[in-house]
Amino acid sequence: MPILDFDKFKEDYSLHNHRPRVLTWPFFGTIIIAAGLFVLYKLNQYIDPWETWRKALGNATHFCEMNRFDQLIVQPSNTWSNIGYIIIALMFISIAKNDHRYSERHSVNNLLAKFPGFTYLIGFSTLYMGIGSFMYHATLTFFFQKIDQTGMYFLFVAFLSYTLFKLFPIIKYKGKTYVSNKFFIVCAIIVQACFFFFLWRLPINIIFPLLTLSFFATNFILITKVKNSTSVLGLLKASFITLLIAFSIWVLDITNKLCSPTSVFQGHALWHILNTFSILLAYLYYRSEEFLTVEEEEVVAAVEPVPVRNMNKLE
Repeated sequence: MPILDFDKFKEDYSLHNHRPRVLTWPFFGTIIIAAGLFVLYKLNQYIDPWETWRKALGNATHFCEMNRFDQLIVQPSNTWSNIGYIIIALMFISIAKNDHRYSERHSVNNLLAKFPGFTYLIGFSTLYMGIGSFMYHATLTFFFQKIDQTGMYFLFVAFLSYTLFKLFPIIKYKGKTYVSNKFFIVCAIIVQACFFFFLWRLPINIIFPLLTLSFFATNFILITKVKNSTSVLGLLKASFITLLIAFSIWVLDITNKLCSPTSVFQGHALWHILNTFSILLAYLYYRSEEFLTVEEEEVVAAVEPVPVRNMNKLE
């Protein structure tokens, strides 16, 4: 079998009208832009434009990597390792754009492909987090620390909104059936706004674990309700395990148990890279789902009132 059979990949992940460039242009485009920014960084490495900015608080300076406060980028490895977030964010946005253009998407038996608004939400949330984390570690300033912190909340809220949509895909009101996708997307944006303006002040060491547990607990409840294949569930398990490994490395880095301050290999940078794969695995898990529930029939009927064929079987 070829290393990458894109036709099979399209079939497995409901990428019906997609071409390889939906994944390649975000990767190569981001790498080219990052290379250009790296050249500019090296040419201006010993300029410090952040001196007058308000400094970041908390554990901002406690990461293992040596803080270079007299340079353009304070923590180089921890900064450049965020490129992965930006790559997958642009991939998600590119996929959502193609999904929206697919004329037959309402007949697809995958809710994420059927309703690209959620992929847009996940993509832009990931992009916001990636840029925020990049600038936070580059500057160690309070403003970008807030963007970095709220970015993590944004992403969890985006994933949670889609998971809740899967649990409650329809709303029945006065005898009529409505699809709840727009409701959950709007609610997610409102919650994200609350995090940006108010809730970011809450202790991150409490809120972040609560959001993480809520995300996986909600998925566990959903798995008990909708039976998916073992291979599909394996993607979510891999995402969870990757996140656990990443968190362990984060702890080892912040406590200086695994530490070489001047090395290009940094534990927190690895945390960023592993989180990138965890996010991608979680998205692919959702993307590969095919539902067998009665609720899915009602969703299709509400979106496109035509006879639903073979909804009780995988096609």
